[in-house]
Amino acid sequence: MKIGIPRALQYYFYEDLWLNFFKNIDVETIVSPATNKEIVKNGVNNSIDEACFSSKIFIGHVEYLLDKCDMIFVPRIENSAIREEYCTRIFGLCDLVKNTFQGVKLLQAEVNYLYRKKESFAFIEIGAALGKSKEESLEAYKNALSTAESIKEIKILQQEELLNSDGAKVLIFSHAYNTYDACIGKEITDFFAANNIKVAYADLINEKEAQALTKESYGKRVYWKVSAQLIGGIEKYRSQVDGIILISTFPCGPDSIFNELLIRLIKDKPILSLIIDEQDASAGIQTRLESFTDIIMAKRQSGGEL
Repeated sequence: MKIGIPRALQYYFYEDLWLNFFKNIDVETIVSPATNKEIVKNGVNNSIDEACFSSKIFIGHVEYLLDKCDMIFVPRIENSAIREEYCTRIFGLCDLVKNTFQGVKLLQAEVNYLYRKKESFAFIEIGAALGKSKEESLEAYKNALSTAESIKEIKILQQEELLNSDGAKVLIFSHAYNTYDACIGKEITDFFAANNIKVAYADLINEKEAQALTKESYGKRVYWKVSAQLIGGIEKYRSQVDGIILISTFPCGPDSIFNELLIRLIKDKPILSLIIDEQDASAGIQTRLESFTDIIMAKRQSGGEL
């Protein structure tokens, strides 16, 4: 049995948890490669125009895996707690894939705390589908979760060291599946690396700390889980960076709200908002990044005044 995992959307939130869980129960996995032009083309061709670019990319990754594995792992994750919802496109992926690729074999599980379907129950369900006992699956899940949390904590500590170092820095505010995707965020982070500007990420923050910071700054808890975490990251790290980059894919609903909110509320840092779709050319993004870099470097040289 070989399980295919699309390198898109939820993968970037749960990579370490998923891969270590399957490793712990001795199930072979194959992860689709970094997003490339062929995957983008296939995803766009198999998606409706109204779908966001990120979900089109996901469909492209699923198509890549169709003939390379026995089942494709597409869980239905609706929320991670009460009032911590994911985008409807995220928890509708199972239905989207089934209706796009007839006869596709999916490995499914559901996480929905409103209906008392906890994450641990989902992994027991996954294990059962693969012939594993409840005890085996639960132990594998707990070990994988501990490993994933440790890896994230190391990344957070490394980022804090980076932010305490000298030199220009920018903070990226974006969903992980945009930030780390080879055809969306990588071009942006590569640009800053080439120009000796250090990059920090708003998603690299302890979740409880992020929730507290978001609630303190914006009142009631933000409904969308990922947006709440990212806003907490901005509140924690904004004083240590020279500028903020907002990366979205068209037409993301939650980002259309929170990006505009941040642009209106944050007045002490330069902000660049990039909305990317399959039509965007590298030259246009490069030009905007160059202009933004000129602004933050000029501000540094003038002691924070422009």
